[in-house]
Amino acid sequence: MDNLFVEKSGKRDRIFDVGGRQAAQQEAFNQNKAKALCMSAKGMQGAFFSFSAAGSDCSKEEAGMNKADAVVIGGGIIGCSTAYYLARAGLHPVLLEKNGIGEGTSSACDGFIMLQTKKPGLPLRMAMSSAKLYEGLTEELGYDIQYRRPGGLVLIETEEMKKIMEGVVKEQIREGMEVEFINNDRIRALEPLVSKDIPAAVYSELDGDVSPIYTTRAFAKKAAELGAEIKTHTPVRGVHIEDGAVAGVLTDEGEIRTDIVVNAAGVWSPMVGEMMGTPIPVRPRRGHIVVSEAVARVLQHEITDARYIAIKHDPSLVERAKDPTFHLGISLSMEQTENGNFLIGSAREFAGYNTDARFDILKGICEYSTRFFPALRNLNMIRCFVGMRPYCEDGSPIISPISTVKGAYIATGTEGDGIALAPITGRTISEMILHRETEFDMTPFSYDRFLK
Repeated sequence: MDNLFVEKSGKRDRIFDVGGRQAAQQEAFNQNKAKALCMSAKGMQGAFFSFSAAGSDCSKEEAGMNKADAVVIGGGIIGCSTAYYLARAGLHPVLLEKNGIGEGTSSACDGFIMLQTKKPGLPLRMAMSSAKLYEGLTEELGYDIQYRRPGGLVLIETEEMKKIMEGVVKEQIREGMEVEFINNDRIRALEPLVSKDIPAAVYSELDGDVSPIYTTRAFAKKAAELGAEIKTHTPVRGVHIEDGAVAGVLTDEGEIRTDIVVNAAGVWSPMVGEMMGTPIPVRPRRGHIVVSEAVARVLQHEITDARYIAIKHDPSLVERAKDPTFHLGISLSMEQTENGNFLIGSAREFAGYNTDARFDILKGICEYSTRFFPALRNLNMIRCFVGMRPYCEDGSPIISPISTVKGAYIATGTEGDGIALAPITGRTISEMILHRETEFDMTPFSYDRFLK
């Protein structure tokens, strides 16, 4: 099985071309990302070059409209989901994005909807509900977002990691999740390429994946069809506050009058928070993903490892570990796309807003992945991408009203869970704005927890 990729690649000596310099890698990353975004837009019949509401003879800007029922700041998957659910409820929201739709974090990540990686409690309950919403989104949004539910494996390499997973699994089962430990024989029956040296794994048939960029843009397109205005390349210059309440949002084109603002700016949410005098304890956490050449489908499930979950639940493990890849924040996350490319990650590190690729991390990811899948040594890696995840200082998202400013709401801090939580987050924020009962008690994710 280790020679599976030889016929496709014809190369067996290296998993990664170490001859290029980091600058060349970054240039290739930028070119490939731009190409991928262009192809995604073309693949959706050009629909995302115009987001005007269906049936309009001219844009709302041309018509001189400068009012909105709500302004959503941020055109990633969370912001677009929020705009969609607000428009579906009959409101006229305006979404403001300083670049293009989905060009930030939402286009530099994997598409995991992997419930096993979510912390037990509210994060897991929300993820389970969000997964159910995903099942109907292709039909609801009118475009194939490439959602599927193949199931997922959390591979366990050491006894230390197994003990950590035993505690996690007990809590997940208490939350009603279907999950079980399996041995190497069962692992290899599901995924024959897994190393014989991996003693155990945790399996759940509930785990799935989706195309993040298709989903983000599908939310935006459907929101526009329902009456939302999607304004790209429109940076926010300020938020107008009167007597402690939202009164408008300032852009280069003028002020949009509104009494509702949703800060869904992801890693940039602290800057939006400053405009309202509301400090947001979020900072970017950089991640790397390596992309392979396309091959025939051989990977049937979503793959991660226990270290990925352990680091997520206890970041201090990184400092205590002896393994050098641990200190780089490297763990395993892997999926195979519809086109046959492997997306292999990942790493977590704080590097400010720097999105340059680090060659040592890319090399480390490749080497670490072969500990679980030795056959990857025969597969060529063709590019990489780097993204910033919005990490909140206490490790939990902020999804709530902002009590210090009337009419201000926030949805940020989801870090690596943004794709999985996008539908439920957008729906929940819309319910809060409409003063409807939410599915969950959102107190643990309230902004007010930082005011104490």
